[in-house]
Amino acid sequence: MKLTPIPLVVIEAVAFLLIIGETYFFFAIVVPLGSVPHNFGTFTWYSVLKVILTIGLGVLWFAVMILMTRIYVRSRLSRPTPTPSS
Repeated sequence: MKLTPIPLVVIEAVAFLLIIGETYFFFAIVVPLGSVPHNFGTFTWYSVLKVILTIGLGVLWFAVMILMTRIYVRSRLSRPTPTPSS
């Protein structure tokens, strides 16, 4: 049985695309999320919201990577163990 690297390449490609997509989301949505308010309560709310969104992006990336890795490992474990031909 020959192992093909295609599933691992797919995992790496998804990781790369997630990094690009989350970087765009961060700089297009999270950073310019409203103008800087001059009210302390509103400023604090915006800051906490930005931190929560940033942590959410990190959690999303790790969750997708862990899920894809588990799917890959389960697909490899479900195959029968090869026996020697000699």
